[in-house]
Amino acid sequence: MGFLRNKILQVSSIVIAILLSGCAKSLIQVVMNDDKNTITMFGKTNAREFYVPVNISDSLKFIWKNDAHGSFTNSSVVYKDSIIFVSDLGGRIHCFDLVTGKQIGMLRSKGTVYSTPLIINYKLIYALCDDKDDETELIFYDMNNGKELFISEIDGRVLTQMLIEEGDVILCTENGTVQKISSTGKNIWQLDTKSKLYCNPAMVDGKVLIGNDIGEIIAVNSRTGVQIYREKIASPLFSGITIDQNQAYVADNAGVIYSLKVDDGEVNWSYDTKSRILMNPAVDAENIYIGNLKGELFSINKISGKINWKSDLGGLLNSTPLITDNRIIITNLNRYFSIINKENGLVTKKIQLEGRGKLSPVLIDNKLIMGYDDGMIRAYEFVY
Repeated sequence: MGFLRNKILQVSSIVIAILLSGCAKSLIQVVMNDDKNTITMFGKTNAREFYVPVNISDSLKFIWKNDAHGSFTNSSVVYKDSIIFVSDLGGRIHCFDLVTGKQIGMLRSKGTVYSTPLIINYKLIYALCDDKDDETELIFYDMNNGKELFISEIDGRVLTQMLIEEGDVILCTENGTVQKISSTGKNIWQLDTKSKLYCNPAMVDGKVLIGNDIGEIIAVNSRTGVQIYREKIASPLFSGITIDQNQAYVADNAGVIYSLKVDDGEVNWSYDTKSRILMNPAVDAENIYIGNLKGELFSINKISGKINWKSDLGGLLNSTPLITDNRIIITNLNRYFSIINKENGLVTKKIQLEGRGKLSPVLIDNKLIMGYDDGMIRAYEFVY
């Protein structure tokens, strides 16, 4: 009887927890200062920057952990004024206090959020995909007043990361359209590429670079939506584009990394890693860093395309690493993340996680933010 009573109590506790979770108020209402140290999109800028110019130690102190209750895509958190925002595949947007990890608010919607939310001033913008129909709601949310401002209806699912241009949003849909939506939710322009789009776009100097499922790089004028060029360079592109000055870097489904000119799409060099790549390349002053689904991490000179080193980490690498002046931090689907010496690729520390590493690591005020299945967020602090 005691065993049965304990089982009943356990089941009752689970049911109560589910009911309480289901009744949680859908609200984010915060007044934020104009903090210069912000991360308002995946990769920090439209060019996708994953490099932070600091030296870090190999010693970490665990600070806090919190539960977002849903799995993540290969995205990242965004951040402003000591508040972290993250989306999950359950259609929720969560915000946490950076220092304490306390949940400050949550938006709950029916659907799925695949891409990282955007922060533009006091607005939170996210793409909510319908689970049944091939469409997306681009939602503009007023965080100061805790209410929706505008909803823009998009034909097709937004699966890739979005861009910001002067308060407007540029996005791609799975069915091949590229759109620019104004800060008030109005359509500015739309281009049908007549191809499937699964590659994270990037932008520099008014050129939006897009990769499609037949290995083409498409450049679009960000002001007018007019196609500038379209070049076949690779096999299907499912990773993401990273831009450094006038050079772009992208990897294809066969595991080949390409360097190309932003102006005309001409390929400078390519390097074959021999295994599928899903992440965005990360770039610093001299090299690019990228991992494949065979668990290999590469450092490649960004000018010559020659390999500096290869580190076999095992598992599967599909989230873009964080690059600092002396270390690389990368998550692994084998339930851990690694700290790696940037000069030689040697692992200096390996830290176990309770789930598969999903989010790209983010460094904020000496705090490292990690995300893994099932919807867990962890914060660490570097110790010197």
